[in-house]
Amino acid sequence: MSKKTEIQEEITEPDAKEIEEEYEEHLIELAEKETAKKSKKVEFKKLTDVPGLGTKTLDILNENDINEIEELMTTRLIELQAMGLQRAIIKKVRAEISSSIAKYKFFKEEMGLEDLPGVGKATADMLRDKGLNVYLLETTPIRELEEKYGITSSAAKKYKESLSELRGGIDFVNAFDIMEKQMGSPAFTYGIKALDALTTIDELGVAGVRLGETIEFFGPFRSGKSQLCHQLCVTVQLPPELGGVGKKAVFVDTEGTFSPSRIKAIHEKLQKDLGWEKNFEDVLRDITYARAYNSDHQMTLVERLLELFYNHKDEYGFVALDSATAHFRAEYAGRGTLAERQQTINYHLGILGRLADTYGVAIAITNQVQSNPAAFFGDPTQAIGGNILGHWAITRFYLRKSKGEKRIIRIYDSPYLPETEAVFAITPEGCVDAEV
Repeated sequence: MSKKTEIQEEITEPDAKEIEEEYEEHLIELAEKETAKKSKKVEFKKLTDVPGLGTKTLDILNENDINEIEELMTTRLIELQAMGLQRAIIKKVRAEISSSIAKYKFFKEEMGLEDLPGVGKATADMLRDKGLNVYLLETTPIRELEEKYGITSSAAKKYKESLSELRGGIDFVNAFDIMEKQMGSPAFTYGIKALDALTTIDELGVAGVRLGETIEFFGPFRSGKSQLCHQLCVTVQLPPELGGVGKKAVFVDTEGTFSPSRIKAIHEKLQKDLGWEKNFEDVLRDITYARAYNSDHQMTLVERLLELFYNHKDEYGFVALDSATAHFRAEYAGRGTLAERQQTINYHLGILGRLADTYGVAIAITNQVQSNPAAFFGDPTQAIGGNILGHWAITRFYLRKSKGEKRIIRIYDSPYLPETEAVFAITPEGCVDAEV
């Protein structure tokens, strides 16, 4: 072979790097074509453009003032069903919208009882009439489902297993994911700088009352427990830019402590200091109130909140129960009833905890105190309810009266916060920072 031929072969021989670059360019070209193909997919501008929406369905939507795609996507499925729309059609239509409009790319359809195998519309309606929903089904013990809702233990177990499978199995997550979820989690102010500073969790970047948190205020009378509950019923309604979460509150009153005039004073103070535009009448309307006259009535009211929060999802952010123990203390007198009282309180607190976990609302209870005769040193005051109540709240606050209007609040127990204390004052304008 001549030297000239060898040189020619060297020149014409394919280079591996060039082949790799050409292949990468080809992949990029294919990806660009696929992107262009997707972008050509029409984004619906109005309801009449959405395939699958027939004339009858559109008429029902129009009759209920749902005329825009945004309104269709934000209305709860159970509410659309109540209008007379078929569940399967709405789910199919919303899936089509979420696959075509970038804004709803991550839209997740709400699950319902009808999505469980073996549960038809009639069965689902019957269970809903009894106050059950898919969230309660997931968190309610099987024995309670059997006793309260008439579901056999085998059926309850089947429903729970099916629900777990539909949700992708049992959720185990790593601790880093938990930290990310907690960091910057929604929280609202106490309206008192000293208390916000006291409850600041630097690692999570939050201060005040976190949604989903359970709180106990205990202390002697006139220590400020009810006053703080009133204050939080107002501050939870503040918009995020003013330190709130813009949600409604619930006040369950067992001792007749609720006072609209205190709400007005607190509102006026916040309105003056922060420039809050919400008027007093609307603040009162966004506080759902109930008076409990005995322990059974109190438990029934709390159980009804499970249904209320399901039907008004994401509207509520705070529940105050003032006081959690007064009726139980009066009705279960004597050592002979102690075991029954503690078991009943434990069940009651379990419902409250389920509310916090399932619906992400902050729950504050007030608790009475008693003097411990065996305490020879230190403060003999202790909260009633024993270990059952002591283990329920994430954060427990001990309040006591100081000079004049001043009150001292101390973190008695918390997995996040040190046992420190702060001072605030109760004035005609509500709970405020104490003057030094």
